Amino acid sequence: MKTNLTCETCEPELTAYRDGMLHPAVARAMEAHLATCDSCRARLHAYDVIAVRLAELPTIEAPAWLEARVLGAVTGRTRAKRIFSRGLAMAGALCFALSIGLFAALPGLAHQWGLPDPATWPLVAARGVLDGIVALTRGAAVEATFWEPIARRLWSALQTLEAVPRALWITLQTPQAQGALAVAFTLGIALYFVLRPSRTREGGVGHACLSL
Repeated sequence: MKTNLTCETCEPELTAYRDGMLHPAVARAMEAHLATCDSCRARLHAYDVIAVRLAELPTIEAPAWLEARVLGAVTGRTRAKRIFSRGLAMAGALCFALSIGLFAALPGLAHQWGLPDPATWPLVAARGVLDGIVALTRGAAVEATFWEPIARRLWSALQTLEAVPRALWITLQTPQAQGALAVAFTLGIALYFVLRPSRTREGGVGHACLSL
């Protein structure tokens, strides 16, 4: 066994050494280390001070109801889990029994209510599903037949609208169009400055024009 222990090895065992919980050989190795290590001796002394102060604290007796409350809280949760598990088991068994009874009485009930033989119910359900699929397919085909010409026209209109900006751009590149835009822009600016006084002066030229 190693006798030249390090501080990292001794520090976690100081409280156990103080309480006498170490093996005698380990305790002797600890004592040899403590004889040469001031840091571990200071830590051990701090533990001694803490133990003395803890011993000086007054002893407080637990209330009489504390034990019963703790036991009730612990056992109550266990009892609730047990009751819940038993309830689930009983519900499962009851559902299984009811299912078996209903399955046994199903032919008689079907005959009494005028329903088809329960043995044919899977075929009836499968036929209903197939009929629903066929009806949906037919409806989709009818809708597609109705909307397909409209969709084609809308697509053609969109393709036509795509050519409008291009044609407009080509038109604007002509000198006549550029001259007309310049005249319109100039008239717009002049009209703005003419109508602007009507906002603050009721007798302005713009107000007279707007009142016509």
